Amino acid sequence: MIASDKRSENTGSWFLESEEFVRWQDSPCSLLWVSGGAGRGKTVLCSTAIDHLIADSEHQRSSAVAYIYFDQTNQSVSQDHNRLLRSLVQQLAAQNATGSIPAPLKSLYSRSQNGTRPPMTHDLTNTLRHLIETFSPCYLVADAFDECKEKQAFLRLVNTIIGQWRIPQVRFLVTSRSELSSELPNRSWKGFTLSLEESNNGDVRSYIETTLESPGEPLNAWDPERRKSIAKSLIARGNGNFRWVACQLERLRECSTNKDLDETLEGLPSTLEETYERTLAKVEESRKSSICHILRFLCFSARPMRLDEMSEVPAIDFEAKPRPKYCSEKRLVVGKAGYFNKYSDLFSIATIKAGDEEYSELRLAHLSVRDYLLSTKILTSPVSYFYITELSAHHSIAQACIVYLQQFGTGDQLPTYEEAIFETPLTLYAARFWFHHVQASIKAASQQSSVATAYPTGIDTQQATLIILIIQFLTQLLGLLGVEAPVLMKSSGVKNQLLDLNQLCVDFLVSQGQTQIRFFDPDTPWVEKPRASTTPGHAGPSPLYTAAQAGFLDVVRQLVRQGMDINSVGGRFGTPLQAAACKGYTDILLFLLKEGADPNLRGGDYGCALQGASRYGQEACVKILLKAGVDVNATCGEYYTAAHAAAFHGHAHVLKLLADNGADIHILRPRDRAEPLILAASVGHLAVVELLLSLGADILTRDKDECTALDHAAPAGFDEVVKLVIAHDRACLKTSDRLGNTALHYTVAQNFPSVVELLLQNGMDPNLGNDQGRTALHSAIRTGNIEVIETLLRYGATVNKKDLEGWTPLHLAAYFDKPEVGQMLLDTDGSIIDIPGPNGYTPLHIAILRTNVESVKFLGNRGAEFTNCLRVFDAIDGAAMLRNFHMNYISPITGLRIAASYGLEVQLRDLLEGEADINGTDEGGRSALYYASRMGKNSIVRFLIENGADVNAKADDDESFMDFWLDQDIIDLAYKHGYIDRPGVLSDEGDRAKEKLKVDKLFEYLGGKLPADELASYQFQYPQDS
Repeated sequence: MIASDKRSENTGSWFLESEEFVRWQDSPCSLLWVSGGAGRGKTVLCSTAIDHLIADSEHQRSSAVAYIYFDQTNQSVSQDHNRLLRSLVQQLAAQNATGSIPAPLKSLYSRSQNGTRPPMTHDLTNTLRHLIETFSPCYLVADAFDECKEKQAFLRLVNTIIGQWRIPQVRFLVTSRSELSSELPNRSWKGFTLSLEESNNGDVRSYIETTLESPGEPLNAWDPERRKSIAKSLIARGNGNFRWVACQLERLRECSTNKDLDETLEGLPSTLEETYERTLAKVEESRKSSICHILRFLCFSARPMRLDEMSEVPAIDFEAKPRPKYCSEKRLVVGKAGYFNKYSDLFSIATIKAGDEEYSELRLAHLSVRDYLLSTKILTSPVSYFYITELSAHHSIAQACIVYLQQFGTGDQLPTYEEAIFETPLTLYAARFWFHHVQASIKAASQQSSVATAYPTGIDTQQATLIILIIQFLTQLLGLLGVEAPVLMKSSGVKNQLLDLNQLCVDFLVSQGQTQIRFFDPDTPWVEKPRASTTPGHAGPSPLYTAAQAGFLDVVRQLVRQGMDINSVGGRFGTPLQAAACKGYTDILLFLLKEGADPNLRGGDYGCALQGASRYGQEACVKILLKAGVDVNATCGEYYTAAHAAAFHGHAHVLKLLADNGADIHILRPRDRAEPLILAASVGHLAVVELLLSLGADILTRDKDECTALDHAAPAGFDEVVKLVIAHDRACLKTSDRLGNTALHYTVAQNFPSVVELLLQNGMDPNLGNDQGRTALHSAIRTGNIEVIETLLRYGATVNKKDLEGWTPLHLAAYFDKPEVGQMLLDTDGSIIDIPGPNGYTPLHIAILRTNVESVKFLGNRGAEFTNCLRVFDAIDGAAMLRNFHMNYISPITGLRIAASYGLEVQLRDLLEGEADINGTDEGGRSALYYASRMGKNSIVRFLIENGADVNAKADDDESFMDFWLDQDIIDLAYKHGYIDRPGVLSDEGDRAKEKLKVDKLFEYLGGKLPADELASYQFQYPQDS
């Protein structure tokens, strides 16, 4: 934490020793809310507390500390409550004392379909609760609550943890400018509170004195009396404000003479605002525009900005006519840090390490800088030029992004992705976020238009803005009195800004719209490095498509007026109409329909606009399209019908609307014969399943594999869907798929003991065999979930049942080296220890042939017969059979892995758009890339690699996607993306050494069990690579 570097040794000691902190730390289920104004050192104290708590935790293995910091440079946590919860869960899980993955995290991963979909907020909240309960004490720390964008969600979390869960071991610390009583006035619990308005004067004194006495500190060069004078002045006027003191120290470091020092001390500004005003007033005229626009970037950028990126802004001439232009000669080339260090009250530079990369990030020096720039106080000052509004900032950034991209022209002028990173650093930000800033400008303008007014000529910007603020105040006052404010004047200023921006967008899209796609493709926003200028399988998007997708109504109007084809097909969403429908832009949708767009036109991932709107749950757009006369049962696109799309993505309200307008919920999708009910059950959408059943969907309907809704819901762990399906018709418990597998066969292979219990409680037979004669117990052995196996045994699963090849559960436990499972089986029936199996092998034979030393030892300790056990090495056919056994073994797959297996690229895109983990694996460690390769889907293998799949991932049995037949261009692509050669199993010297070590251990153990002459007669032969 950067704040920890700024504090002196004893800073915050009073806080740690305060009655409030001590009582908070000693009290069960307690909250400490620390409040204080800007610059009062809340973050410094928070850092002190975190270090103290972490130090305490090192002496208590059962304790844990997790913290979050809300600020503009940590926007993912500050703006997204789900990500905040993920951060807390990740931190606590990493502190598990056993070093293994905590059970609550395993459950969360399973409920997210092994990484196929991002975890739901309620699942994260429940996981957080279970993790908190595993520690004692468990400290949660949140700094700068004021910067949290989802304040109500965070406050609900605080209230839930402290007021509802009441877990004794939890301690929650929050810092904020506001007080607890104003944020949670109706809470049912008390909490501890501490105000910093006066409390931290001692820390400020310590900070000043430590700084002045530090070796290497420039101010330390003054004589002791002078240093004493400096300290006295700062302490007297600092009023406990760290930030104010830090700024004045910077001014004092510039003093070289006694006169300079005396004058500076005499003329110290009285407030932070005055400090910032003086700094802004010193900005040279030649730099004012650049500094102003850089400040706008730092206040409203979509992510933290790098120093190299911000060094490009001075090259943009915002005053050029008729529009801004880029002038490369003005970009900062050398001395970048010095350029900003001159204004250290406004800017700070942080060194960021991310993996192997290290770079500099430019930030506002303090959050109070942003507060001042956005406040009305600056309007009445000489530096009102630097006043920032949300509109002016986003408008400025949008212009900068577009102008920056326009420098490249077209064709050969375009840099490669790699060249853009180093030679034109702002390119990637501009390409990814120009949409965002234009959208934000439009939104801010619409909000300001309701209160902004035009003003007579001759009034300067400062006066005009002040007039607008006065009118805003009067409008609000009249509203409180119930009087409608008259529209005094129209805002031509705001209108002109948007007109200029719209024209800039039109010019850019028409002439260079494809430029940005080399660096960022809005059709695939999850891809960091786009592979080409078009979405695979589609023509390139038109400027009209891009404008519709982005929600730029005025730009769309202008492009249509210019004669652009309203029904052009291209891009992921096919047509401009479908793009608008998918994104929920009803105004654009209505305009395009009015202008003659064909609502039934085919194209894109979803085939037609209705299916696209249904996939994204855009109810208002669905209504508009239905009113326009679209075919509600149109068959096209990825999901076949709109009803299938709505069901798969959990949009019950849209599905109800479709059904009310004649949608057939019984249509079978040709590729898998799936009805909407099966799709909804497979991804756990309870509300959709309930709706479909109420509309008459058949719970016993089967897909092409003869699987029912229960067969899909149970293995994925959707307890509530399973309960609903069984309660609706218990006949579903008697069904099996085309291979004879029941829902129980599939569910036991996953980590959902609660669903296994649910199925068995409702009468599902644990001893029912599939077409290969394997029971649920056979299926459960491979993953070896102890709780699942215990549940099966408790409900009467037979341990000596053989499949058609002679395999018993104990043989499988020996094969997969699961001695703990074998113990459970033998504890149930010890007579099966030498039961003959495939080729007459006993479980011991299987363990020896597999060189599973631990299983051999376990079976030996339980009394297995060792006579002639080495004969297995003579059975070549048996060895081959054992190597191939797993290929036919049940291995349920979900989400990304299903989509990869069947070559469903559109569904893969949908899942990745929803933040699915592209490298998520099943219980055998197999990823989507593995399944795509295994099933011969070369185009999907390419897609996955280009979208970030790990080319070096291996399954638990050491198999890789490269072990299957691949086209040479795919192999070349894998190497390009970092694939490292992995020699064939046992052919590499290192692998042979490992195998020999296993064999040596095996024969060392057998030496105590077999006669010496029998042992000596066998020489182990390594199996040949298959």
